[in-house]
Amino acid sequence: MSILPALAGKFQPGMYSLSLLMVLSHHLDYAAAALVASGSAWGAVTSPVRGRLLDRFPYARVLWPLLVLHLGFLSLLIVGLYRGFPLWTLLLTALCASVVVPPIGTVTRVTWRARSTPAVLPTALALDAVLTDIGFMVGPVLAIGLGQAIAPVVGIVTCAVLMILAVPLILRNARGIALERPPTRPHWAGPLRRARARWVFLVAALFFFGVSVMETVLASFGSDGEVTLTGGAVLSLIAVASMIGGLAVGGLPSAVSRRLARPAVIIAMIAGAVLLMAGLLTLADWSAYLACVPVGLCLGPSFVAVYGAAGDAAGPGEQAETQSWVASALMAGGALGTAAGGWAVQSYGHAPALAMGGLVMVCGALAGTRVARRQVAEPQPETLADA
Repeated sequence: MSILPALAGKFQPGMYSLSLLMVLSHHLDYAAAALVASGSAWGAVTSPVRGRLLDRFPYARVLWPLLVLHLGFLSLLIVGLYRGFPLWTLLLTALCASVVVPPIGTVTRVTWRARSTPAVLPTALALDAVLTDIGFMVGPVLAIGLGQAIAPVVGIVTCAVLMILAVPLILRNARGIALERPPTRPHWAGPLRRARARWVFLVAALFFFGVSVMETVLASFGSDGEVTLTGGAVLSLIAVASMIGGLAVGGLPSAVSRRLARPAVIIAMIAGAVLLMAGLLTLADWSAYLACVPVGLCLGPSFVAVYGAAGDAAGPGEQAETQSWVASALMAGGALGTAAGGWAVQSYGHAPALAMGGLVMVCGALAGTRVARRQVAEPQPETLADA
């Protein structure tokens, strides 16, 4: 299976929110710009609806209409940015554009899971995390660089082009895969009826709340209320370390990687690293570069743990919807984290805002212990219809 469609889809998430945040921060205060960016993230919370469509219909019949709608709302958003639309209009347009974004990440993970054996599945998920890191490593610098060299809107246009390239490539990769379809009359709640899946979703939301706080805080590194090129460089450094961490997990023996990639373990590690960064920032700003390394090394494996736990908790014919639910939980946590991070930076500064994100991650690690307990007590998730 080619990694090109996955890689093309990975650049867009790392660039879109930051490109939007950058262009808005030139016209609004940082808190208002973060609010619109969080509205875009809230739109992505609807991904379970798209995941259910993927489980029930051929991928092409779902992805192509979504792509057309996404490009339409994105065009309207660009017009609104230059015509001075009110804040609520920009927020609503960004929300709609995210509601219909093609779920490239979901299709990629379902496809790789269908093509992988249990022994190599951690490696496949680690590769997915590494590709995500590459996107987040190059994406922020590319978005900020294009915005400063040409115009802020160029980053958003680039995101649209990447999405146009990703959809046909991912459809070609998904050909010939026999996916298990849900029952004729599936339960209306889908994966939400399983207690283990609900705990996974909570872990994902708390974890990515902290990640989004960290990204929002570090994006304005060196400034009190504007996205900076230095901030993009710091985020890219974290992405480099995250890629190394993901490669390390993928290269370990499967038994070792499965033990390491437990949500309770790895999210506790990244929470400690973020709290360390917050503490070092109170001493000297340059210390953030040192703290980026342990944060990044834990970031990639954390995504491996969350998506792996979601796949294990999925029932028959619910792989796409379960992966969409976990993506939705990530985006919900990210939306809250983006807004909270922008408010905390303006109100209290960088170090206290990072500490807030780290503490929320600690809560995610504690919730991860419940996922592990459910896995031992309930080894057959498909029997949890009444959980």
